[in-house]
Amino acid sequence: MNHWRLLGLLPLFAVAACSQPSFLTSIADRNAAAPVERLNPGTAPPDKWSPAPDPVDDEDLPNTERISKMPRKVGECDDTTITSITDRYGEDLTPRAKKGSDPGTIVRFSNSGVQVSMRRENSIVHSQVFDKVNMCLVEVPKECPDDIRGRVYRTTNLRTKESWSLANDVKNCGGPAG
Repeated sequence: MNHWRLLGLLPLFAVAACSQPSFLTSIADRNAAAPVERLNPGTAPPDKWSPAPDPVDDEDLPNTERISKMPRKVGECDDTTITSITDRYGEDLTPRAKKGSDPGTIVRFSNSGVQVSMRRENSIVHSQVFDKVNMCLVEVPKECPDDIRGRVYRTTNLRTKESWSLANDVKNCGGPAG
């Protein structure tokens, strides 16, 4: 019986709340705010990225415009940020690959770096866009040291503390690009 009396007071509380200036202005402020544009970092144009791509300092290697702050010598490391994690076809990663098919993994970084795997890399799957990472050059192909393809980088996610070593291209150096 006590509950029925309290329910009878409900309209009184509603009128009191609606007549308060702070309640009315909070609704007006909420409606006046501009809508927030939500972008997928993997497909957003570079000028919309946050953080923005790392700046280009100088170019020691000719025809390597796509490299900005990538480590250039074996053992050299740089900190950067993950900008995109997809499968090799540019699609979002699924929770588990279908049996018999593995679309692989590609991770892209704000320093213009990229790492490619033909299979699902769990350490990359555990990472997130905007995670800070440390990327170190660990191997340059001996057959063609001036070609940027086939370089292997060891990357450590500074949030998850997981590491992976992958090349920057599915093809090794030499021969036609693509």
